[in-house]
Amino acid sequence: MKWEQSHNSDAYHRLQIEADWAELSADYDDIMAGFAKRRLPGFRPEKVPLTVIEQRFRKEIINDLSQRAAQRLGREAVREAGAEALGPIEATDIECEKGKTFRFKARYLPMQEITLPDYALLKNGDDSADPLDRLSRRLLDLVQFDVPDEIVKTELALDGTGDSDPSSVEWEAAAERIRLMLILKKIARTEGIEVDETDVERRIGEKAVEFGAKPEILKTELENGGGMQRLRDMLLAESTLGYLIEKTGVTRRVKRGE
Repeated sequence: MKWEQSHNSDAYHRLQIEADWAELSADYDDIMAGFAKRRLPGFRPEKVPLTVIEQRFRKEIINDLSQRAAQRLGREAVREAGAEALGPIEATDIECEKGKTFRFKARYLPMQEITLPDYALLKNGDDSADPLDRLSRRLLDLVQFDVPDEIVKTELALDGTGDSDPSSVEWEAAAERIRLMLILKKIARTEGIEVDETDVERRIGEKAVEFGAKPEILKTELENGGGMQRLRDMLLAESTLGYLIEKTGVTRRVKRGE
């Protein structure tokens, strides 16, 4: 993969990225495997020749590949540039064709500096509350910073709320969710907490059962809609909060009579 920094005229940072087909081939094969499980008239289940799959679903396959590869390579390029993206990476001007060089432009908001509190301070707060809620509230109280409006709008859009008044309850709730997630991601990096891909696959399988969908179809939908990174962030947040509960010994105090 090669990348170069573009001119930044606003709060966004921009990269021009390109990669040889060899860096996308594994993604392509994985996507093809998912499409090969679809039923087509005249063929037995999962016995459709790959040439037929490529012809029948060419547009969908390339679209899925474009979105998946742009997000993955975009994150890698941002890391190589010594930065971290605040929120999703926007990919535009995508050039994607099987066997050829993959090119696109990436735009992202850089992560701001976050100063973590002493973990001992997390023990304070409403000890009658659920430990997860208590820790979350304390982190939000102790670590204050502003979240860019663009990120809040994206969060609201993903929730199906759309644009909202910055003074509204919905806006404030979205901003707090984002701020908490960023704090937890900073703690995870500091403490070496990571999400295993098997955990991601397991959660996708659970959600597929819940929604009555096939795991491979749900996975594709998540990748195309930016939901895969959102899922990884959610799992990372869960693991980090679990770590903090163990680290601080925060538990819910049971009141007499409960």
